Amino acid sequence: MTNHNGLTWAIQHLARLKGEHLDLLKLNTCLADMQDNLPARQQLTLVCEALDAELASESVVPEAVDLPFLYGDSNHGWGVVLNQDASGQWLVRSEKEEFTTTAEALAAGAFLIKFQSEQTWIGSTEAGDSMLTKSFIQFALGTIKHYKAELVEASLASFFIGVLAFTTSMFSMQVYDRVIPTRSEYTLLILSLGVMLSILFELAMKYARSKLMDYVVVGVDSRLSREIFHRLLQLRVDQLPPSVGSLAGQLRGYEQLRAFYTSSTMFTLIDLPFGIIFLLGMMAIGSVWVALVPLVFGVLSILIGVASRQRINQFSMDSAAYSNAKTGLLVEAVEGVETIKAGSGGWKFLARWIAVNSHTIKSDSKMRGFIEGIGYISAMTQQLSYAGLVIVGSMLVMQGSMTMGALIACSILSGRVLAPILALPGLLVQQGQAMAALKGIEAIYQLKTDTHGVQRPLVPDHLQGHFKIVSAKFAYPGNPPALVVANLNIQAGENIAILGPIGAGKSTLLRLLSGLYVPQEGQVLLDGLDLSHISRQVISQKVGYLQQDHRLFQGTLRENLLIGMPDPGDTVIKQAMERTGMINFVSAHPKGLDRPIMEGGKGLSGGQRQLLAFTRLILCNPDILLLDEPTASMDDEQERRCIRVMQELVKAGKMLIVVTHKPNILPLVSRIIIVAGHTIAMDGPRDAVLQRLSQPATAQPAPPTVLNPAI
Repeated sequence: MTNHNGLTWAIQHLARLKGEHLDLLKLNTCLADMQDNLPARQQLTLVCEALDAELASESVVPEAVDLPFLYGDSNHGWGVVLNQDASGQWLVRSEKEEFTTTAEALAAGAFLIKFQSEQTWIGSTEAGDSMLTKSFIQFALGTIKHYKAELVEASLASFFIGVLAFTTSMFSMQVYDRVIPTRSEYTLLILSLGVMLSILFELAMKYARSKLMDYVVVGVDSRLSREIFHRLLQLRVDQLPPSVGSLAGQLRGYEQLRAFYTSSTMFTLIDLPFGIIFLLGMMAIGSVWVALVPLVFGVLSILIGVASRQRINQFSMDSAAYSNAKTGLLVEAVEGVETIKAGSGGWKFLARWIAVNSHTIKSDSKMRGFIEGIGYISAMTQQLSYAGLVIVGSMLVMQGSMTMGALIACSILSGRVLAPILALPGLLVQQGQAMAALKGIEAIYQLKTDTHGVQRPLVPDHLQGHFKIVSAKFAYPGNPPALVVANLNIQAGENIAILGPIGAGKSTLLRLLSGLYVPQEGQVLLDGLDLSHISRQVISQKVGYLQQDHRLFQGTLRENLLIGMPDPGDTVIKQAMERTGMINFVSAHPKGLDRPIMEGGKGLSGGQRQLLAFTRLILCNPDILLLDEPTASMDDEQERRCIRVMQELVKAGKMLIVVTHKPNILPLVSRIIIVAGHTIAMDGPRDAVLQRLSQPATAQPAPPTVLNPAI
């Protein structure tokens, strides 16, 4: 089979048939790095590793119950097996054709893949979001399990490091008890060589442990950071908090988590159990009474740390809240700096910044003072422990129960016992900050996703465009209902204009039809299916939604034009730009499509941003067009050009639902919906609605009017 011909399409099609959300970035990166002319199974092995999928062994031959599954041969490339007919032939669909194959050929070229969510579903009857974990900590623990072997090796290295720590103590004891009294230089030489080898071996073990932990940390970090951002992108738009800056602060809290599990304090956790081993060694070398001294002070330090943990956590929570508030205010000020300057509102934002910053300083100061106090107490306990050990050990030496060398060795081991305990205050601070960050991240995981509560979203091949809204009510958090729709029926293929005053709920209605918003009450159906049950990927491909205020991102003009779609080629892009007129301002710039775009689209006018978004919609070629004021920022000539494009799309069979205030767009539609007072006030054929609107207003407000009750 030539290279990985058609494998991208086959994997995507298989995932779609299984209702999977495919990580295209992982797939494309894997295929781009894949060597040419690899065997088919090796190709799939690499792909499955990248996608966290499971590939069945060579001995497993797929059967009809396993449909759909992958198939590849040298003649047709990669495809997906869809069905088996009565004669035993298997139907295979590739990127370019459909064909049948025999059972013998299937056995040689069939591959059974289970995606990650399929592995999770086995034995599970609990509903949940497809491909999404219910909590961050659940995903984190699952990720750590992938590195179980490396963690075991790191623990073994820590064990040897702890054992080798005895050599320095034993060396000191032998020197004081045997070498010095006997003046044996040869014994000193042998002991010195032994301790030097031990120290070098300990260094090697520490280096190996460090490399192992680095490997684990890098792997866990890449998976967790990817999961958090992936979860953010899966959130339903109406679930996002009102303050984008606060949300960014919550996500930034992951850095606190990373600092906790990547710092040297993780080695402290590993070394803590060896304190008991060192105490046993002190008992064997010296006496129970000598070992009892560091034990008492060690337990005392732990109790102090545990007692202070609650206050540290509270300080960390307060600090995280103030930090998120500062981030929110900063983002808000940067994004609206023009408005602030134009309205002379700088003093007001400065006052808010000073107030928030003052609370942050006070909170940080309290926590810093409290932590420093704990650190001072820990240092004092170490000094008291050392002094107590010397006192008790001296008495035992004078009584003849213990040698001078044993006392020296015990004093060295006591430092090893207390070293992890002295790191406890810093560990508690980082743990508190990590818990505060974890709480913020878990709050994000509690927000609803696009397919919330649906374990396997529907993946229909075609959407006709029959919308139906039944007893729907939508409200923004903390506000009265923004839109109430008792009943709205839109037949497939209808072209509709939505009119009404500003703030009436027109854009909200369009977002409900696009699936970006979900009503708190009632349903929004598309072809008889609840929109929240359909895969977001399918809706995005079949339903083109053009928002009123299109956001551009830092990058190039080409990157903003092709967001979310594979590059169709320069010929297709050129044709689309010629249709919409975007080619005029592209060719006017020296860099053309490589023109750099600043964050938010700064440097482009509102009309240019809107034209870019309109051209992007043409490139996506959806079957259903939901347009929110598509020509609001355009001049008359550009508006006429875009209206001609919309007319061509309507003639080509595309379905058009447009929110507009422009009369020039109305000839494209056959039906008008009037939204007023956060509900549908009028609905009917275009000419009848326009005639009704031209009549003088009545003295009393009229109830909602439906001029075409058959719809």
